[in-house]
Amino acid sequence: MRDIPREVRRLACQVRRLATDYLHGHQQKLVQPHRWDAGQSAAFPARVSLEQPVLATDYVEAKIHNITLALKQVNDLLIPPGAIFSFWRVVGRPTAARGFMPGRSLLAGRLRPDYGGGLCQLSGLIYYASLLAGLEVLERHPHSRDIYDDQTRYAPLGADATVAYGFKDLRVLNNLSFPVCFRVSVSQAKVICWVCAPEPIEESQIEFAKTATGDELTLVETRRRGQDGDRVLDISSYRPLDTR
Repeated sequence: MRDIPREVRRLACQVRRLATDYLHGHQQKLVQPHRWDAGQSAAFPARVSLEQPVLATDYVEAKIHNITLALKQVNDLLIPPGAIFSFWRVVGRPTAARGFMPGRSLLAGRLRPDYGGGLCQLSGLIYYASLLAGLEVLERHPHSRDIYDDQTRYAPLGADATVAYGFKDLRVLNNLSFPVCFRVSVSQAKVICWVCAPEPIEESQIEFAKTATGDELTLVETRRRGQDGDRVLDISSYRPLDTR
């Protein structure tokens, strides 16, 4: 499969996803990337907030630019009850023609520049904030490699959500009884995500617990704490960064 050109593999994955969406009835639930309803959700107060630092890297300006561009589609987009937020359906393909810049990306286990690089911090922030808000995560992918250490990590290991257009998406179902929206701001120093809604949201207690650590593989359980004990929501596995 790796010998097949990337664009052919991307097209095959998109066709397979489209068929799966129709088969499972997801196509009708996907939030469309239009702006006609932004006025309603823009008035929603913030209910859950999450902040992360923006680290100084060689591609930090590209990251901030790409996130800022994506936020034109993400911010205050109404997500009704029962609707599904798809990161790529909303943001669209990150290309030079659409104004995106090459930023740091993890491709085939190595760090390389790619258009839209840096958007994974946005998708990871939305993922983590969704967990805190008690929303149901239908699709999420961890990075294949752990590119940070405990001194440089801007989010807990296991709180990431990598996205690759056509291949890997972040999808969140609004399982609440009222609409929600995401509202994000980014600056040179930090990025903040709010989950906004017309009614209060009880914030969940989320824990990312390492269950196994070795030279070749680290496993992390994502747990939601409750009165009846912890519920495991996901298990992430990471390998060391390929520095060859």
